[in-house]
Amino acid sequence: MIAAEYGYEVLPGVAVDTPGVEDVLRQRERGQRWGILALIAEVLLLVAVLSLAGPGSATGSVTAACAAPVIAVTAGLTLLWRRARRRERLVMSTYGWQVWPVRTQDVRVVAAGGERARGRRWGTDGRVVLLQPDGQSHCSFPVPADGWDGPRPRGHRPADRVWFAGDTRFGGMVAEPGGLPFRYVVRSTPGKRRGTGAEDELARRAGLMPRNRPR
Repeated sequence: MIAAEYGYEVLPGVAVDTPGVEDVLRQRERGQRWGILALIAEVLLLVAVLSLAGPGSATGSVTAACAAPVIAVTAGLTLLWRRARRRERLVMSTYGWQVWPVRTQDVRVVAAGGERARGRRWGTDGRVVLLQPDGQSHCSFPVPADGWDGPRPRGHRPADRVWFAGDTRFGGMVAEPGGLPFRYVVRSTPGKRRGTGAEDELARRAGLMPRNRPR
């Protein structure tokens, strides 16, 4: 693990064992119930209308044409929500917290609405930069400004540290010191550093390593 190689603190156990984390994960996972209930309600409504009006009637045809896209969207969103929650739990059940020095900064990125230069349009975007011991950038992730999961910390927390659970080549969970709140982050482009066999195995188990990445 690169954090250990740098001499950074790696907390014992896995991130999900942090007090309060399991409660937040379960609360997030319960959210998919609303999607399932909405999906059931939409299907039952469609069946009821078709039963009363007849599947070949104008009313039945119009209702089916309108309801089908809604049902498809609801099913798709529910599936995406389930996958996202499963991804979070996998990462936090596989990795322990690593304590990283950090800074935030704007970096130059390709952007559709940016200024054109060298054949591309460029803009700026905020990044959370995990630092090497010499202060240089090890990797960066988009700033998780919205969507933090869990209660905000009380009292003073160091602004130059984050807790990270995952593989810095791909992504993972970033949290404020203490483990809450947290959010899933992913690198725009996977890192090129070759990991050890143990690192690759953990990344596969957590679903972080792309399937097409060479061993």
